[in-house]
Amino acid sequence: MKFAFKAVGAAVLAVIAAAAGMEWAGWPGLAPGLAARAERGMDLDAGARVHLLLRPRLQASRLRVSGSGGEPLADARGLLLHWQWGDLWAWRRGAPLRLRLVQADALTLNWQRDAAGRTAWPVQPSGQRQEPAALPQIDHLVIREGQARLDDAPLQLRGDARFATQADGRWTAALQGELRGQQLALSAEADAGVALFAPADAGLPPVQLRAELTQRHGRLAFAGTAASLLDARALDGALQVRGNSLADIGRPFGLALPRTPPVTLAGRLLHASGVWQLNGAQARVGQSQLAGDFAFDTRPAAAGGRPQLSGLLRGGPLRLADLGPAVGTDTRPSRPGRVLPDRPLDLPALNLMDARVAIALSQLDLGTARLAPLAPVNASLVLEGGVLSLSYLNAGMGGGEVAGSARLDSRPSPPLWHVTLGVQGMALEQWLRLQPRALAQDPVTGRLRAELDVQGRGRSTAELLGSLTGPVRLQIDQGRLSHLLTEGLGLDLAQGLAVWLRGDRMLTLNCARLEGRFQAGVLRPRTAVVDNRDSRFDIDGRISLADETLDLRLVAHPKDFSLLTLRSPLRVQGTLADPRVALEGRALGGKAVAAIALGALAPPAALLAFVDPGEDLPPVRCGSTAAVSSSAASAASAASAASAASASAPSYSPARPVPAPRPRAET
Repeated sequence: MKFAFKAVGAAVLAVIAAAAGMEWAGWPGLAPGLAARAERGMDLDAGARVHLLLRPRLQASRLRVSGSGGEPLADARGLLLHWQWGDLWAWRRGAPLRLRLVQADALTLNWQRDAAGRTAWPVQPSGQRQEPAALPQIDHLVIREGQARLDDAPLQLRGDARFATQADGRWTAALQGELRGQQLALSAEADAGVALFAPADAGLPPVQLRAELTQRHGRLAFAGTAASLLDARALDGALQVRGNSLADIGRPFGLALPRTPPVTLAGRLLHASGVWQLNGAQARVGQSQLAGDFAFDTRPAAAGGRPQLSGLLRGGPLRLADLGPAVGTDTRPSRPGRVLPDRPLDLPALNLMDARVAIALSQLDLGTARLAPLAPVNASLVLEGGVLSLSYLNAGMGGGEVAGSARLDSRPSPPLWHVTLGVQGMALEQWLRLQPRALAQDPVTGRLRAELDVQGRGRSTAELLGSLTGPVRLQIDQGRLSHLLTEGLGLDLAQGLAVWLRGDRMLTLNCARLEGRFQAGVLRPRTAVVDNRDSRFDIDGRISLADETLDLRLVAHPKDFSLLTLRSPLRVQGTLADPRVALEGRALGGKAVAAIALGALAPPAALLAFVDPGEDLPPVRCGSTAAVSSSAASAASAASAASAASASAPSYSPARPVPAPRPRAET
């Protein structure tokens, strides 16, 4: 019995000694044999060694990997791979392949993935190779000299890269190619080796990283720290951006940003767990000054959804002209004689992401010295499922308020637009900055109330405006109109001269009102009247945004006697690009015939044709002065609350404005 135990013990010791010897020798022939039996072509040099026990690793002077069609995928020289058996077990169960160390003197890669995420690389275990492949996770990557060809359809990345680890540990890389159809060049440098898609539990310390991305129309520069390269884990540093447009800058990264004039931006960029943050951003867009804090959450995209942008846009002034490129004003209309932009809008970009952004601007500059800016401006922007909504819009306007909302649904064809606006208490003399020479300092004063509720379909600004349908109402309360302007519109030469010699003064308006409706882009006034004690003016006709033509008729009804008046309707015709104002020939011709006939009897009598006794007309009353948009104040407080909530919440949290009542129509 003792002999049997000794024999077994000796055998065990012999096995252990043999295993230890083979482990020390690197199990000669094992690695090349396993590679030769692999389902995909792997070719290891005969002297390759593999250690399986204390520190699992593979050492080979050369490793070549080929795809199922024989295409070369990788060629490494002086290779050292280190893994842990738990990582391989997790890989067998469907997790991404994780390698603790990849080191090579020279490496050539050919990485390709199709639109379904499939790759020819053996990065998934047997039985799962037809599933979309996850990129391998590499904790430490040390390549003395390497190059790679990239063609990754899910990332929409194509290019050629070169990378190297210097003797002092510094890491450098350069990439030439395109991302989401945009040409780019990337150069990066780190003061130590950087992980490649390292998992969160790797516990790797961040290293200093400097990177510069050059696009055709822009440049992004980053200087800071990062612990993982391709997923930018624990990234934190300063970002500087310069480009011809926000749209050009955002397109390679899947950001649906508007077309703008040239932009410069600086801020602090952070990334962790799939959430990118840009804090303390300061931007100059054209002549506009903007700021904000934003977060871009890419985690929903991993589950088949859309990434989400959230944050707060603040700053100011924002110039209206700098928003023009977003609606096509940066290009001339393709049709001669037109002024409305007809360049198709980039509506497919609305499906790239979702967004919730609170807007709190100090001022919106309307781009002309004759109109006072809107200040402040608050709104909530929501983009979800291809539907863009601008709600709880509220802005100060000439001492009053404008409130409303806008909605663009890009899902139907053509896309559907809906805009509602209400103006309350706007002082015309504060908003209109007119400086007439002969007229009173403020030729038109009063409080403007207005309503607009229109919708349309179109892929461009011209198509949208050319299909507008819905009512429009304007009314001036407590208004006054220049006496000289009144006589001028009525073509009353005698009284106009008297007022000019005496000095202009203001006449109280009994009523100034416009009610009409857009139908297929054509506005026809149902009621359009301006009335004071001197005259009444009636306006009819049409304004067509569909073909950009004008045909308006203004008829003056003087209420007092005048010795010399032409008393002829004014016609405004032509196009938006070339409007023409003229006297109506038929009425003026009748006066001319009468003057000739009277002049034939006695020359002084010819003037009698231009004498006007006036009309006995009662004052026109506009009716109730109830507020057109009684919810403007509540909308303002809601927008302010939304901005405050967004500013106080973490920057990665979506901005969700407090609901407010919609502007309601006057009853």
